[in-house]
Amino acid sequence: MARDTPAKRIVLATFGSPGDLYPFLAIGTELRARGHEPIVATSALYRDKVAAASLDFAPVRPDRSPSQQDPDFLDRVIRDRVPPGTVFRAMFLPSLRDSLEDLLDAMEGADAVVTHTLASAARLAAEARGLPWVSAVMQPMGYLSAYEPPLIGPRAISWTLRSLGPASTRPVLKLARRLTESWATEWRDLRADLGLAPVRDHPLWEGQHSPIRSLGLFPRVLGEPQPDWPPQARVTGFPFYRPPHQSLDPKLREFLENAEPPLVFTLGTTAINDPGSFFEESAAVVRRLGHRAVFFVGDGKQEIREHTSGEAIAVSYAPHDLVFPFACAIVHQGGIGTLSETLLAGKPMLIMPYGHDQADNAWRARRVGVARVVSRGRYRASFIGRELSRLLEDPAPRAAAVRVSREVSRERGVERAADLIEAALR
Repeated sequence: MARDTPAKRIVLATFGSPGDLYPFLAIGTELRARGHEPIVATSALYRDKVAAASLDFAPVRPDRSPSQQDPDFLDRVIRDRVPPGTVFRAMFLPSLRDSLEDLLDAMEGADAVVTHTLASAARLAAEARGLPWVSAVMQPMGYLSAYEPPLIGPRAISWTLRSLGPASTRPVLKLARRLTESWATEWRDLRADLGLAPVRDHPLWEGQHSPIRSLGLFPRVLGEPQPDWPPQARVTGFPFYRPPHQSLDPKLREFLENAEPPLVFTLGTTAINDPGSFFEESAAVVRRLGHRAVFFVGDGKQEIREHTSGEAIAVSYAPHDLVFPFACAIVHQGGIGTLSETLLAGKPMLIMPYGHDQADNAWRARRVGVARVVSRGRYRASFIGRELSRLLEDPAPRAAAVRVSREVSRERGVERAADLIEAALR
């Protein structure tokens, strides 16, 4: 801990999948090591994970199901045939009043707050308690830059915006901001109920960023600061979480250590709950190519486990940092956590974006030369076999992956995030 930073009680408010939790556990662990008292405020589902990290816990509604699916925004609009505003509030402002009540309790006696974008009530609670708050953005697209507009929605529109440049993209983003203005009505009503000054901010646009400090919790190779990012933004690098006493199952360790490097197939912590035919097509690819493989199948897909042979192994889960270094290539969905672990391991990758930020993350990985990208609709054994063959036969992605790994390993994202939090509180 810095000498001029006295111990602080710091609430770390996050919401979402385990991939949204782990970076906050990493930061909390570092802050605790510096003498602070971090409290992780999140869904009750994660109580045990927070306790395993030896951090204090505060439950915040809404809770989540371990098998909860999180379809993409447009998928929900089309599938459920409900207005976009309704889907937006369910995804990004869920149980807002309940969350606010719980966060006000969690912040009692606190000195500061660090907030995830999806913990939308955390800013309101921090202001109501008169606490300084630091915001965190998990993906480069979260800064909604006109210079690198996010790849969301129909691909043709997104790619057109990318090709037009900021002069054309800026008014499109402003229009989108105006069209979503009414979606923040409940958030603004809560401000009034709390007696807070009215603001024109939108909680998922400019209002997500703290005026003190905004932390970009992602590898810098994926997103350099752009001219229209908030001036208080700083890219820290990804905060990798390393739980104590991690180990590999002996059978998996033997498989990894005693033969040629395998392909690794994983869908992260959210897409695993809605895999479609990913594992069946992946298993067919492995048979076609004659490669060894490791499948991360979650708690389902028992049939994949039953049909694996001596050249493939299926596991519910294993620590990525202990498995990925053994791989020849990694096939994944493009979530920021899985992508960051793959970059750190220095492996080329094939990305099948599932939703949310993943298409944008995949574009950025391809831009630095470490990835090939395939849409979910084209994930078929015949096509994937050709893509993987190109990836494995081309030395350029391997060389780029090694170079990027060096850059990511030097960032020390956890320490950098903690440094910036302490500096903001001084």
